[in-house]
Amino acid sequence: MERNDIAPESSRPSAPGARENLADVGPSVRERTGHVKDSLADALETGAEKLRQRAGAPTGQLAVPAQGASVAIAHDGRVATVTNKVAVGMDRTAGWLRQTDLDSVKNGIERQVKEHPGRSLLVAAGVGYLIGKAFKK
Repeated sequence: MERNDIAPESSRPSAPGARENLADVGPSVRERTGHVKDSLADALETGAEKLRQRAGAPTGQLAVPAQGASVAIAHDGRVATVTNKVAVGMDRTAGWLRQTDLDSVKNGIERQVKEHPGRSLLVAAGVGYLIGKAFKK
């Protein structure tokens, strides 16, 4: 007897039904992505504001949390400059997130991978290595 691995017609999902389900999933994924994008932008702006508040501490010191305690770092011009640059970068990133269309970013990445697969593989490997190092510590 031969074994038939193909499912009978009645047990396979219908193609039109599957298409309808996929069509319903698309808008909900886009909506959730938009919410995540806005939440991340809000978090970046809040973080930037907190950095500015800490840098502008009236005591002349910058309090930095260190595993349940805070360590005071002498506040000089260099610390204020670096703090301001980081805060500005966070604000710019939040603005970019709010204005960027994720579909165009996805299409750009796909185009780069298709046009330069070797370079894309090296970049992905490098990013993976750096993320691995960050989580290892």
